[in-house]
Amino acid sequence: MVAESESDLYLLERPSGGGSASATLDRTQDAGATWHRIALPALPSGVAVVVTSLPGGKLFLRTFGFSTGAQQFYVGDGTTWAQIALPDQGTGWLQMIDARLGFYVVTQAVGSSLQELLIYRTLDGGRSWEQRLALTADHPNGGGLHLSDDSRFLAFSDSMHGWQVVVPAHWAIVCGATSSTDAVEQLMASQDGGANWAAISLPALPQGSTDLGPPFFPGGGASGYLTATAHTFVRECPPAGITYVYGTIDDGATWSGPRALPGPYFDTRDGVVWWASDGRKVFRSSNQGQNWQTTVPKLPSAAVTLVELFAVNANSAWSLWSSGSDQAPGRQTLLRTTDAGAHWSEVKLPGS
Repeated sequence: MVAESESDLYLLERPSGGGSASATLDRTQDAGATWHRIALPALPSGVAVVVTSLPGGKLFLRTFGFSTGAQQFYVGDGTTWAQIALPDQGTGWLQMIDARLGFYVVTQAVGSSLQELLIYRTLDGGRSWEQRLALTADHPNGGGLHLSDDSRFLAFSDSMHGWQVVVPAHWAIVCGATSSTDAVEQLMASQDGGANWAAISLPALPQGSTDLGPPFFPGGGASGYLTATAHTFVRECPPAGITYVYGTIDDGATWSGPRALPGPYFDTRDGVVWWASDGRKVFRSSNQGQNWQTTVPKLPSAAVTLVELFAVNANSAWSLWSSGSDQAPGRQTLLRTTDAGAHWSEVKLPGS
């Protein structure tokens, strides 16, 4: 799902095998009263398709070939699609922040050893690219990074601010007691478009072997969040993970938290109002998780297993439910709320 507003939603349906041959994209702008089909670009068979939203009513479409690993990227408005020309043929990942601003990160590895890390930036939708950082086997150090680093989740929140997590060589989920001297994952930040990176401290990391997620700034402003999953050993191995969330309101310069989530499903549209669910109850916070309001909504009988939750503003959200379980999903039900989760109405799906 791509939720644009309380009445505007894109719904991507993929075939069971994951290919694109019968993938369809439909849009409603009247809360499901009517749907119209969005034409996808011509795609080869045997590829996965992912669609996300960009500012200004644009869509970002990614494809990935299961057998070839080949990727293609498109920006469109629901009527036409433009393929984005990439600056390098290496194995890479493209992030588009809007229809014009994007970053392409290229990595090349031999076995488990990284041989190349390149960061490119475009300000004109891929017509031209600027190389912001280049680490190679001949020049393995630069900008505060090293090729020997195990870097993960490299992403950007705007033209200048970038984020990644560096995992120490000796980091592991520990089946036993942990101490303050154990290796911990390190959040790194760039403030110049990826050319230079520096460590960022997070307050009060949870006890246990902690997995850091990447920061997200969903509203395109200074407010955002990142998750931290603490694996704390209590009799069972591997230890269960408990997910916490940090919040920021100043572009990640400082972080507050961590705060435990009341449920595994989590979303926020602006980085400040947080939504969560445990599959039965809906939780909403207007202050980045400092306080939570709990709602037990009345759901249709077919809504048994929560599949997806998408917030669109402080009071409205969409959710997708299944009549089966995670292991054996059944008929899906699309629901919508406009009163902070107190009441949910069923939305007619395309073709129903």
